Amino acid sequence: MKKLINLILFTLIILGVTSCAKDAALKAQVESGQKHCPMNMGMAGKLTSMNYDSDTHTVEFVLTLNKEFAEVKDLQASSDLARESMKLSLSTGDMKKLTDMMVEAEAGLQVTYKNRGSNDEFVLTFTPSELKAIADNPMSDEEKDKLLLANQIKSEMRRMPYKIDTGLTVTGIEDSGNALVYICKVDENEYDIDQMDASVAELKSNMISMLKDVSMKGQVNLLSGLGKGFEYRYVGDTTGKTVVVTISAEELSALAKKKK
Repeated sequence: MKKLINLILFTLIILGVTSCAKDAALKAQVESGQKHCPMNMGMAGKLTSMNYDSDTHTVEFVLTLNKEFAEVKDLQASSDLARESMKLSLSTGDMKKLTDMMVEAEAGLQVTYKNRGSNDEFVLTFTPSELKAIADNPMSDEEKDKLLLANQIKSEMRRMPYKIDTGLTVTGIEDSGNALVYICKVDENEYDIDQMDASVAELKSNMISMLKDVSMKGQVNLLSGLGKGFEYRYVGDTTGKTVVVTISAEELSALAKKKK
């Protein structure tokens, strides 16, 4: 019996040492990352700080948002989308390695979003079990593409309205289910909406030429992968007449194959 008790105690000691080692490795990794802060996160903003709270076993991120991309109030209004976006980040690239380390150390995560020059903040938290679920169940390519499209639509909506040419102003964007749709207001003092209606084939040809440009490869592949097309709706500002130019999912898929 004494040998059995000693064996159990020895096992518990080994587990404790292993847990401490994993905890120390995670802390060292976070401290190494902190030395590089602030880190540019592209359009979204900057990772301002990284910290590991040993008492609560929690990794803490602070992100400062670019107002052109999003504001705290936008995240508060779309918390589910913000959470799914962070889950995507945690399951790809270098962040995936950190997620695996947090899982190993049974640590949680707290992400605080802030706007520059404001006290407003939005906080996301992930428990150790939620992080393990993210690590064990990475998003499928389709789930990633849907999330990317949803984020793109959100980002575009923040820019609107914006002019693309004299008399043409983009006022809306939406996912119709079958296509990514841009809505464009037409100044009828500049354009004859009836003439535009009669020239749909030419407008479509111009749109296809635009989509063939190398800069549109990512957009074409994204929509094609989701089985969606591309659509522009021109709406006359006086008559309210709508002219629709559509590239079907099949046509966009053919363009995507040509780009490979």
